Amino acid sequence: ALTARLGADPGAVARIQARLTPVRRQLRRLDRLTWETGQVNGRENFQWLISSSDFASDLTAYEQRLTAFLQEAAQRPPAADGRVRLGFAGIPPILTDLWPYLEELGAAVVYHEFPRQFSMPFASTDLVEQYLRYTYPYDIGGRLADLQGAVATRRLDGLVHYTQSFCFRQMFDQFLRDHLDVPLLTIEGDRPTRLDSRTRMRLEAFVDVLRP
Repeated sequence: ALTARLGADPGAVARIQARLTPVRRQLRRLDRLTWETGQVNGRENFQWLISSSDFASDLTAYEQRLTAFLQEAAQRPPAADGRVRLGFAGIPPILTDLWPYLEELGAAVVYHEFPRQFSMPFASTDLVEQYLRYTYPYDIGGRLADLQGAVATRRLDGLVHYTQSFCFRQMFDQFLRDHLDVPLLTIEGDRPTRLDSRTRMRLEAFVDVLRP
């Protein structure tokens, strides 16, 4: 009924979904190489997952580059234990030196909430179910369940909640603090730029508090 209302051809929709399935499977593997073994670092994870929103405007080329990257990443040694494991909640950060700075501090970003959602990390053959599990456009309840699962599964030591100036998603900050059983630091940005000294100090203090 929905496809008819939208004027879509169910057969064509199924073919496109089938075409995207192996790419999404590879993205799930990339994500596991981030949080399970550390062979993919946080910045790489972020860049690949966020670009999966439109596959960098060229699905075939994106898939080829992703395949080559995964082959190279699989040859890397697993990351050393003992790093502070962080996740990012909220809209995708636009602070350009964020990931290298956290790595300097001995932290690893092993979860990016919205970029991961953009990759549609759900192994489902039902397109409706796939989009119902996509938390980005829906209310905070679905996001909270996704975040709680990530905290437990990925063994997160802390979450950084990135908000953007004047974005309505800022209103969820206190809700996340009240409902997530993990230390949470909120940082804010309003344009692509490098970390300012205040934010660097706050991140350093946060990582130090979480360090085992």
